[in-house]
Amino acid sequence: MKKYILSVVAILMAIAVFAQDTNTFLWKVSGNGLKKDSYVLGTLHMACGLDFRIDDKIKEAIKGTDRIALELNANNPETVKALQANIGPVPGFFDGLAPEKKKLIDSVLTAKNLNPAMLDQVGPAVLVSLLSMQAFECQDPAAMKSMELELLKLEGAEGKPVDELETAEFQINLMNEFFKAEDLYTYLKDMDIMKAETKKLVAAYFNNQPKELEDLMAKTSTMSPEKEELMLTKRNKEWLNKMPEMMNNNSVFFAIGAAHLLGKNGVIQLLKDKGYTVTPVI
Repeated sequence: MKKYILSVVAILMAIAVFAQDTNTFLWKVSGNGLKKDSYVLGTLHMACGLDFRIDDKIKEAIKGTDRIALELNANNPETVKALQANIGPVPGFFDGLAPEKKKLIDSVLTAKNLNPAMLDQVGPAVLVSLLSMQAFECQDPAAMKSMELELLKLEGAEGKPVDELETAEFQINLMNEFFKAEDLYTYLKDMDIMKAETKKLVAAYFNNQPKELEDLMAKTSTMSPEKEELMLTKRNKEWLNKMPEMMNNNSVFFAIGAAHLLGKNGVIQLLKDKGYTVTPVI
């Protein structure tokens, strides 16, 4: 379970601008002096086993690359160890929250078989991750699949070097900063709505419908401009400081949350701004 910390939250809570007519989440990166093509895949980090699939075009793309790059590699023992070392509680998390809101949080957590006192042992990143997985309402929760972990099992992927765009410490700290007590209250208050929207989101993703996914995410998100900067824009720009060097001598298959792909500050546009040719893989 700890391997999956943070995996769902970004895609469920972020606003992305998927202003495109092309029905794909896979893009080829070429030009600008690259010796080999690289690929960028926008992922839905997790899904129920019955819904999950990986398109053939993704399998073919990953076969032809030299390396794989993920936000985090949950197959890396050092990454898992770092996650486990940084999941501690946030002191004073509920300070300033109205008592009636704290009461609602406690009651919802209890109804979901989660101990309200768990935030005395772990940070909000862990709790929201657990709640997000519940929102998928899988028939068999044990069969839930991680897109990134499944990609690493594909023919042609096994044995390839896997790079990480971020550190476990960074992601845990980011999510703990992102989710304040008021955000947790809002999330839990609208949990039933989120469950229904999650089903639509999963269908839109696996049917390669980015515009529909955009509409669903915009409808359910409560992200402020400041939090969008924190969760998406700033991270995208940091990745673009790393990606050119990574692609310079190797063909790299990047798998990042779909919320990071598009828009004026998305990875696709930022790559174009640096002079790369970025084309959809249909």
